[in-house]
Amino acid sequence: MTLASLLVAVIALGVSSAFLLLVLAAVWFFDRYDREPLALVAAVFLWGAIPVPILAVIAEGLTGHVMAAVGRGPWLGFAQSVMVAPVIEELLKGLAVLGVVILSDQFDNPTDGVVYGTAVGLGFAMAENALYALGALGQGPAHVGLLVLVRTVTSAGVHAVASAALGGFLGIAYLSRRWSARIVVAVAGFLVAAGIHTAWNLAAERWALYGDGHSLATALLSLPVVYILYLGVLAAFLHWEHRLLVRELSQEVELGVLPVWVAEVIPRYRLRIRSDWWPSREERTVIARLLTRLAFRKHAIAHLPEAEAQLAGLEVVRLRERVRRVLGEDPDGETLS
Repeated sequence: MTLASLLVAVIALGVSSAFLLLVLAAVWFFDRYDREPLALVAAVFLWGAIPVPILAVIAEGLTGHVMAAVGRGPWLGFAQSVMVAPVIEELLKGLAVLGVVILSDQFDNPTDGVVYGTAVGLGFAMAENALYALGALGQGPAHVGLLVLVRTVTSAGVHAVASAALGGFLGIAYLSRRWSARIVVAVAGFLVAAGIHTAWNLAAERWALYGDGHSLATALLSLPVVYILYLGVLAAFLHWEHRLLVRELSQEVELGVLPVWVAEVIPRYRLRIRSDWWPSREERTVIARLLTRLAFRKHAIAHLPEAEAQLAGLEVVRLRERVRRVLGEDPDGETLS
């Protein structure tokens, strides 16, 4: 290890971490309807950055000892990387999202799962970059810098895609009525996440992306696939939310809770951020969050057991009362109709 290698590693990891945090901030921003509390997103990110790598190293080490006791051979390292690591890592990352689903009242829908899944995935990717960079210090500064670059633009994206997909499935499970359906959907999400991770590790082994023979060109060619897949997952869940808002708020118009123009504005981001429908930006934010919460809770009622649906119904009644109070008068004091 040389001082130059260490300096390059510090700089590369600093730039990489800043980039990953910027990506997470962008994803949080694009959750347009009901953004999650930043403190909770940060906590999930830190879970991915600190406990998950530690627990993963311990679990993978124990698994490696068990596999070595069963038999030795060139297949051992391959199986550990391609089969064992993805399962352990996605399970540990998924625990953070599952914890939010169970313990937090801020979780409403699949897009929330995508945000939290992205947070834990990028947190883990940041820590993994540091571990690999430290392990490569003896191979020279150029190798360390290139390794961090390649892992940041490829492996970090795969961790985000896999965990975001699992988070989205957990969001679907959250809205499922029966416990059996919740379990099936959650397990399906885990299998999808582990499958994405396994496929990437297999490709990395095949093309030696991170070893002595790593191919920067091959890594860069994989970028469109990784990020188009991620953007596709995010766009699909955002479109799902848009359709849900249109449907649920249209029903509120029929019930006389909302004027037609409000139901037309809230589901459409470009209309919602404009000042011509409500001058105060702070009040626009409150109205949008209030109506989004109302729409999601109404949707959840249809998928909850009867006892839980009754409690959620009381919340819907309270939300409707708040909506009527907030929209009872416009900013100029005139009654809305």
